[in-house]
Formats: sequence, structure tokens, C-alpha cells
Amino acid sequence: MSAIDVTIPDIGDFHDIPVIEVLVKPGDTVAVDDSLVTLESDKATMDVPSPAAGTVQAVLVKPGERVGKGAPLMILEAMKMEHTIAAPNAGVVAAVKFRAGDRVKEGEDLVDIDDE
Repeated sequence: MSAIDVTIPDIGDFHDIPVIEVLVKPGDTVAVDDSLVTLESDKATMDVPSPAAGTVQAVLVKPGERVGKGAPLMILEAMKMEHTIAAPNAGVVAAVKFRAGDRVKEGEDLVDIDDE
């Protein structure tokens, strides 16, 4: 599992916006786009969505605190990460060593590619 730092997204020309509500606590499970905190500027109220599905590990802000773009809000442990892996060179796939859903260790060869 991987930890993701949840930060304030780009919300325009605002730099000092109060957190009016924290909607989750450590241990809560969230889905992509679930609301995590509510911010309120002089023009609008905005919920900050979760960037990934996972479990809240730590909440780094409290209601009443002021935040700006990039400010850390919480740490989210992702349940599952997906990565696209590019071929390191042109060639013909000679062998695929794993199936979808298999666990692999860091550094393991996933496929054999023969040079053309």
C-alpha cells in the first residue's frame, strides 16, 4: 500500500482560506471523490475531494485553520495503485511472467522482450 499526501488543489487566487469542517477522521475508508474537508472563501464554499480510494491515516488540519494551495490536509493510504509500465526497448514479447492480479516484488522481471 502507498501513502498519498492530500493537498489543497488550485482554487484560484485564494491564499488564506479557512477550513470550516473536517469530514473524515483517521481510520475512515474513503472512495475517489468523497469529500474530505470543506473550505469557505468570501465567494464560495468548496469540498476537497479524495484523489484516491483508501484509508485516512492522519488528518493534518483542524476547523478554523487557514490554508492555501498545496497545503497538506491529510495522509491517505491507497488501497491499490495502478501503474502503466512501458517497454524499455523495441522488440518482440517472448514471455509474460505474471497474470493480472498477481503480486510482484520490486525489481522482478514482468516480461521478456527479445530484440527485433
